[in-house]
Amino acid sequence: MKAVDHGKAAASAEAARLQAMGLRFGRRVAFLVVAALFGLFTLISLHVLLWMLCYGPWHTGKVWASIIVVGFDVVCAGLFLLLGRGKPPGAREIEARMDRDRNLAAMRSALALSAVAATVTGPAGRLAGRGLIGATRGLFRRATGRGPVPDRRRYR
Repeated sequence: MKAVDHGKAAASAEAARLQAMGLRFGRRVAFLVVAALFGLFTLISLHVLLWMLCYGPWHTGKVWASIIVVGFDVVCAGLFLLLGRGKPPGAREIEARMDRDRNLAAMRSALALSAVAATVTGPAGRLAGRGLIGATRGLFRRATGRGPVPDRRRYR
């Protein structure tokens, strides 16, 4: 009965841990969303500042100021696209995948071995074992001469 109580206590402790972890992740996501909004506002302000610099002190005109801002956006987007491309898996990830595959193969072989063991020790295995034991007894009885004599008329 104590094992059940310990199991219940462990399950409730795990539920409390998961709940606390969920609250922590929820707060982090909320703060990150607010930070992303302020980052977006900052980018908008930087675009306006760049446009004002191009149009005002540098005297490029409205069209060229807009073209410079768009060019800057395209260069930044290309740079971040190159940085964000998928990288090949690292050595740690490959090693973890190989370990997972090795353990899955070991689990499958253990399950297959347990199925064979269940067949051998189960009803079908016992029936086959009795038949095999009976056949070997019959062979040894005939070879030693102990046991029933075979009917010679069958072999003529």
